[in-house]
Amino acid sequence: MLEWAADHAGWVVAAGFALAFLEALAVVGIVVPGILLLFLLGAMVGWDAPLLLALGGAVMAGAVVGDSTSFWLGRRYREELWKRWPFATRRHWLDLGEQFFLHHGGKSIFIARFIGPLRPVVPLVAGSMHMPPAIFVPRMLAACALWTPVMVLPGALFGESLELAAEFGGRLTLLLLVLLIGGWLLIWMTRSLYEMAARRSPWWLKNLALWLRRHPFLGRCFGGLVEPGRREVLSVMALGLLLVLSLGALFAALLLAPLSTAAWESGFEFAGLAASLRSHFADPLFFVVALAVSRPVLLTLIAFVTLMLLAQRRWNALLHWWLATLGGWLLALLLNAFMGLLLGRPDLAGSIGQVPHVDFVLTVLVFGFGALIVARDFRPRQRKWLYLGTVALLALVAFSEFYLARATVNGLVAALALAMGWLALTGIGYRSRAARHALPGLRLAAFFFVWLLAATLVVPQSYSAFERAHELARPIRQMDAAAWWHGQWRELPQLRSRIGRSERKRFDAQLALDRVELVQTLAADGWRRPPEISAEALRPVFGKTLRPERLVHLPRDFAGQPDDLILRRMLEDGRVVLFRGWDSGARLGPQATPVWLVQVRMLEPVTRLGLFNTWREIDTASSRALDELRGTGDDWQWRRPGPDAPWLVRSVCTTCLHIDFPDPVGGSYVKSKQ
Repeated sequence: MLEWAADHAGWVVAAGFALAFLEALAVVGIVVPGILLLFLLGAMVGWDAPLLLALGGAVMAGAVVGDSTSFWLGRRYREELWKRWPFATRRHWLDLGEQFFLHHGGKSIFIARFIGPLRPVVPLVAGSMHMPPAIFVPRMLAACALWTPVMVLPGALFGESLELAAEFGGRLTLLLLVLLIGGWLLIWMTRSLYEMAARRSPWWLKNLALWLRRHPFLGRCFGGLVEPGRREVLSVMALGLLLVLSLGALFAALLLAPLSTAAWESGFEFAGLAASLRSHFADPLFFVVALAVSRPVLLTLIAFVTLMLLAQRRWNALLHWWLATLGGWLLALLLNAFMGLLLGRPDLAGSIGQVPHVDFVLTVLVFGFGALIVARDFRPRQRKWLYLGTVALLALVAFSEFYLARATVNGLVAALALAMGWLALTGIGYRSRAARHALPGLRLAAFFFVWLLAATLVVPQSYSAFERAHELARPIRQMDAAAWWHGQWRELPQLRSRIGRSERKRFDAQLALDRVELVQTLAADGWRRPPEISAEALRPVFGKTLRPERLVHLPRDFAGQPDDLILRRMLEDGRVVLFRGWDSGARLGPQATPVWLVQVRMLEPVTRLGLFNTWREIDTASSRALDELRGTGDDWQWRRPGPDAPWLVRSVCTTCLHIDFPDPVGGSYVKSKQ
């Protein structure tokens, strides 16, 4: 987004004007999330002073035009406002603005500009109550002038700090943003839907129950569940709707299951979407999350709840607990086996080929039905937080399964749909016969205590084996040197990551060279290792003087592993050419010469926010950076098979003694210097 904003500054400025105008416009500003969008615009601009100034001017102009339009509409329609849509049915919008205006007078124009619900209403009320323009305009201009930096500068600061964070740990920063923003959106949506359903669902569900009882066919089948006077009629109806929606989602996921075969065949390749998020810093967290909901832990929870319900003699709850968890698990195993036969799923280690994903089905069933049992005895306001916590936990588990390449998106969707449908079906049976029980908080605390205790016992014992099983180690594979030179290079990854612009993520070259020879050749031509990361090396980052030769370069991950080799060459203008190499795992010929996947980038030192000294990649200088590398090594041969292909590099002295390389047909071919 930062890069797009730099290339499309006019659109960013125009969007700032439009958002500020709509956010200040009467009625429209109530429903448009202008503050959030303006914050994002500021983040896109960052600390680019000219563009930031232009955006600020556009935002202020949009706010002035929006307030002026609202004021004019108020003067134009006045008493008719109460009779027009939407105020005719939502009188409280104008009531709130009118009370605020009467209480604060002329100051309300200034104050309301900083209060979201009042911002699009008070100028409208001021116009309808005959405020003179000579009083309104100066206050409105002053308010807009102060409001603009309050809206734009925090976003710009965030955008600049985000770019700084990306320089220090791009993949980890992206992962944190996915977790934080994605988690916040999921919880916000869940909470909004729950509160909306709590306010409006009784009327809908009562009418739906009445229609169901009167239906000539459905009434005979399901009318007994929704008879007036029965307990939990609304809960049963809500679970019935959930069942219908889940069955529809499951059917759609199974129809799309053949699309998952692409992921099975590629085995979630190293540059795939899941591998693009892998970071050796974040891996331990997701290993722990996955192990904390592994089958031994979940079976322990099932056994504990069974014993607790037996001790309380809650036979109805015990029967439905077994049916929901063990019955749903068995159903998932059968459906997964059937889909495997139907789709011809390959025999893969792990669970990547499962549709639905069996382990996630069991996780949703255990925590979902556990929440369903306990929520019955909580007050409605308390149930909301229980459901929100369960949703957040299940979302983290689902993301960890995808992150570790244990599940496809389709497999997770099918698992969630199957589990929610089965929970709805068993929940209808349980809720229609359930009785209230005391101390729900104590039972909930015991459930989570046993879960944490079981996880504490399982995680340390299984961690090492689980880590080895899910390590994205590049397998060693033998290749014929001539075959690699003439086309087999295509079997090696072309991108370091699927996330981000392809120009930045593309590998520039594949080098078939021994590590010692490669390092010695580069060192003889002026390439040096950068300072190693340490407390002493981080001091120049915060130093008052920008000293490029002392700045560190943090590692970049490919398939969850940092670069195996990093060297740089300092240029006279303070810039640096940075060489990063990853061992592809390919070995050529009888000498087992490794093939390195290489990126060469031109960087310049910058000071961000006046506080941090770091590096910035120069996209326009990528060809010059590659020329610096091509000038290295007198006995290296270079060949580029196509305009979008990486350069292929081999050592003549090593290969010509053992392998006959005919001249390639097509492509760019550069002879060695000797």
